[in-house]
Amino acid sequence: MMFKKMEKHSAEWIPLLIGILLFVTVLQVAKAGGRVTEPSEERLSKEQQATEAEEVIIGVLLPMSGTQAKAGAEVLAAVEMFVDIINEESKIGIPLAEGRGLPNLNGKKIKIVYGDLKSADTALSEAERLITSEAAIGICGMFSSATTKTAAVSTEKYKAILISEGTSPSLTAKGYEYFFRIFPDDTMYVRDTYQFLENLNEMEDAGIRTVAFVSEDTEFGKNIEVIEREYAEEFGFDVVENITYSSNATNLISECLKIKKADPDVLMMSSYISDVILYMNTFKQIDYMPGMIIGQRGGFMASELFTALGADAEGLYSTSAWALDLNLPLVQELNELYKAEYSGGVDLIADVLKCAADVYVLSLAVNQAGSTDVDAIKSAMHNLKYPSDQLFISGKGFTFDEAGQNNEGVSLISQIQDGKYQTVYPKELKNIDAIYPVPGWE
Repeated sequence: MMFKKMEKHSAEWIPLLIGILLFVTVLQVAKAGGRVTEPSEERLSKEQQATEAEEVIIGVLLPMSGTQAKAGAEVLAAVEMFVDIINEESKIGIPLAEGRGLPNLNGKKIKIVYGDLKSADTALSEAERLITSEAAIGICGMFSSATTKTAAVSTEKYKAILISEGTSPSLTAKGYEYFFRIFPDDTMYVRDTYQFLENLNEMEDAGIRTVAFVSEDTEFGKNIEVIEREYAEEFGFDVVENITYSSNATNLISECLKIKKADPDVLMMSSYISDVILYMNTFKQIDYMPGMIIGQRGGFMASELFTALGADAEGLYSTSAWALDLNLPLVQELNELYKAEYSGGVDLIADVLKCAADVYVLSLAVNQAGSTDVDAIKSAMHNLKYPSDQLFISGKGFTFDEAGQNNEGVSLISQIQDGKYQTVYPKELKNIDAIYPVPGWE
């Protein structure tokens, strides 16, 4: 009897309980903007996290281990220099140096979070980690074209800015929404290489007629070789040898003998640092030196080139987008600061400066946007304002097209003379006359 009575009263409570539950659910929906939110889902969006944080977080991917760790450490030091210029008062005369932090974001400071760039696969996973776990609003770093493409999978998926100096023209043909490149691509570098050769023929009667190509077999070398062949035909130079070699090669005697037999006036090389050193040592071994060896950056822009080859590096050429001898006062100011406080007396080199400048330009865009909203930053990149009298890179500034390429960049040709790269082309920027042909090993 008692059980039946309780059952009756329980049945009477059911409608009331249902009503209470419905009321609580409605409150949850209202607070969640129209959806039911479980406690574990009560998180701010990435943009909200970044906006409410005390710092603006930028991700930087660098090789921190392996064969390129030294180059990664040099870039890290240069990144820290630019971040300190922004976050603390500095006498360097560039935008954002005069105060502390980003003035349009109430003085918020830049914070860098790092990832180890070991391979193309880690570029993907580390970029994703920096965006999703560290709340980075953008990614910069020491990218190749191949690692740029894999990192872009993450930055496009999660809507983060990607600034890379991977030079493949294909990067601006992919339709990326959040990709930007500040310095020239391979097409510009190779075109200017042939214009330089043409200029030597016209002005110095150099008699350059034949070229040969040496290219490592990853995306870096493969892309450039195609462009070099196309421009050789356009400019009327004869290709007498075209070698593609394994980037993991430990013996290049066969390749060097083929080049010696072809004996080109100019040898164009797309190689990383270990390969450049191996080629140069092998050329010396067989007592051969082309009239000109010109690198398409890569290993020719690594500081190890000088320590490994010493005087044997004299006369080498390379394309570049930046040089210490640019006639811009800020170039020397930045280099002196870098040497004195960040690198232990080592000079800035082009590829180090380029990667660090990417972080600086992204910081400028964040400040100009006055927001950490990624679409606002993207818009600011496309409309970036920069005073021409405060430039520390070659070119006229920053004008990014729809694909993210800065159309104001200028490529340079530099030659190692007196133990350092010096600009020999274009005429209006050159610091010294080019030496051609380069003397032999004797």
